[in-house]
Amino acid sequence: MHLKMLQQNYIPYLLMLLGVFFLATDVIIGKIADRHQIAPFGLGFWRVLGPAILLTPFYYQEIYIKRHIVIENWKILSILGLCISVLGGSALYLGVSLTTAINSGVVMTSQTAVMAFLSWLFFRDQISITQTIGILIAALGVLEVVGRGNFSFLLGLQIQIGDFLVFAAVIGYSSYVVLLRASPSQLSPFARLCVVCWIGSILAAPLYVWEIFYSVPFAYTLTSLAMVLWISIIVSILALGFMTIGTLAVGSYIAGMFFYLRTVFIVGLAIIILGESIAMYHIVGVILIFTGIYMMSASRQK
Repeated sequence: MHLKMLQQNYIPYLLMLLGVFFLATDVIIGKIADRHQIAPFGLGFWRVLGPAILLTPFYYQEIYIKRHIVIENWKILSILGLCISVLGGSALYLGVSLTTAINSGVVMTSQTAVMAFLSWLFFRDQISITQTIGILIAALGVLEVVGRGNFSFLLGLQIQIGDFLVFAAVIGYSSYVVLLRASPSQLSPFARLCVVCWIGSILAAPLYVWEIFYSVPFAYTLTSLAMVLWISIIVSILALGFMTIGTLAVGSYIAGMFFYLRTVFIVGLAIIILGESIAMYHIVGVILIFTGIYMMSASRQK
């Protein structure tokens, strides 16, 4: 279907809606895995190895033909692999196992603010005063959730390690998205994803091996295999593909608005599937984060 046709109907919006929903299920899968005592590092390892294996039959020719490009850009591709595997995968699943899904969803809402800051840090993209204030307000919202409404943890008390690990995953995934502009454009998006996932698998393997010998080894059951297939196909491939198609059709600004719905889906799924409940600090945190995001978005739109 041509891009002009996509721009004139509801399909790109539907694809982006499905994309953010699939991304939201990643957190729920992490909580379900914890309840079934499925090792987080093993799940994080298969989160990148799975799509690497599935994409290879379709893109190995392109990767082989352009192997000199891969070799020349091994540094940035390795950084992307680290961001999407060790931080975006292993840290996420470990963090989700140590906190609630709702907390994870609210913390992950800060991704827009984190991406704006990293764009300035890495590429010196201009940030207005209004956007800077928005980033600070959004950060305050994250701290509200991390501290469960009590900022005394900043003094070394009541540290919520799970929330911090989820925030580390946000930094990792945000870095991945921001640094994509420095990756080789000669590779098609999914060929590049295939290479990054193979590199990420190598980088995540030491954590997986450590977990096998010194912690709970990854249990290969029907439940764990179903989870691996879900996060490999639905989360790592389809969600990314749907968001890419939607962004090309309607633009990055509108697509970015859809990304905020991930928190709504995470909260809804956490209540329905996991039986979690919303606390007042969740509401306060969401208000602060979305206020910050509104200030950033309004300034960017002008």
